[in-house]
Amino acid sequence: MPRKRRPRKAKAVEPLQPLLAPPPTVNALSLQKSDEIHYLQHFIYFTTKQLALSPTSNNFWLRYALPLAHVSEPIKYSMIAVGVAHRLFMARSVGYSQPWELKRLAIYQYNKAISAILPIMATQPSSSTLHTAMVCCLLFIAFEGLTGRYNELLQHLRAGNRLFHDASHCKSSSEEHTMIEKLTEIFCRLGVESSSFMDQQSLSGISQWCFENTMADSISHPSFENLDQVSYELRQLDLRYQDKPWETEPSTDDLQSPGVKDAFFQWSLRFDAFVRDKGDNLPSEATAQLQNLRLRQQWWNLMFDTFSSSEALSNPRTFTLFLYAADTAAAPFIAADQPTFSLDGDLVSGLSFIASVAQVDSVKARALSLLRSLNRREGIWDTRDVVEMHELMVASSKPERQSREYDLRREADERVGIPGIIHKLRLMS
Repeated sequence: MPRKRRPRKAKAVEPLQPLLAPPPTVNALSLQKSDEIHYLQHFIYFTTKQLALSPTSNNFWLRYALPLAHVSEPIKYSMIAVGVAHRLFMARSVGYSQPWELKRLAIYQYNKAISAILPIMATQPSSSTLHTAMVCCLLFIAFEGLTGRYNELLQHLRAGNRLFHDASHCKSSSEEHTMIEKLTEIFCRLGVESSSFMDQQSLSGISQWCFENTMADSISHPSFENLDQVSYELRQLDLRYQDKPWETEPSTDDLQSPGVKDAFFQWSLRFDAFVRDKGDNLPSEATAQLQNLRLRQQWWNLMFDTFSSSEALSNPRTFTLFLYAADTAAAPFIAADQPTFSLDGDLVSGLSFIASVAQVDSVKARALSLLRSLNRREGIWDTRDVVEMHELMVASSKPERQSREYDLRREADERVGIPGIIHKLRLMS
């Protein structure tokens, strides 16, 4: 049975403006232990480049979160824990001989961060304490994602959603408002991508905050100034259309709604105009963010095309543009020849969807081949897990396997995401 539909709440909001304060250096963060310094440096110089696709100048973790680490021990220790977990995640590609040392250090730093944040959570909510809690929550999500503890990841995501209910009642300055808009975009992306494994209220706090803090419609801003604005407005459409086709039986109601279609097509026209007018002046660092936005653009086009007719799923041309964008976005990750982890990106879930619904063997094979070439995890979507899931579904060779997939998703809900589905499939085989 399909999940209940969520009401649409959010509209496009005011574009984001970066904070002006430069991030502190590692030496300014009052660390005395060499391993803490080492893994905070790893977080700053390596992990942040994977967590977000935006260039260094607008990278959330460097531009917004790192300055808070200068005054917040919970954030500082959380960053160290994520740095250790990321090093352990990458070590799997080189056969690190003593992973238990990194595991022990990662858990130790994680527990330090938890102990440091608890007193703050017990105080009366304010903009500053909420920002600290939300940043820590995202860092805990990154930690659990890197270590493969998806059940705990979803718990932190639910906790972050609850914090947005408090944020709706807190007065904030212009800079504080900008900060929470940045946080909103990240939580929105994670919530939408994880919603098939969560309850129906997984984005209620985020949706409420966006609804109550809508400042201007996109008509007031006919031209995009930067890629962050482009990305932020598209995330608002994610909130307006939360029930993704891979997590529920598709209904064309939302996709055929003039409001949703018009909003996307207006966004798409403005995005194309931005690339045409300013694309040549973008720094090379912005390439990954631009490619992912192109991928997301083709994803929405794919959704409209896929459910436009009963023949769409059996037409290879339906998937051509998305797969081309996916090839382009995947190329640098494949060339890196190492595991990559991100809280940003729509590559793995999109390819998994195509492998699930396409009724053309060559299209399915192309999507799975690209997934096998990647060694990437985006939130709870890991390429290795996704490939194994689809291979088990094919191996089962049961006529009802497509409907059974949705049953399995509900059975795995609140457990461990795709690994939960894999476990159920193994029991069936």
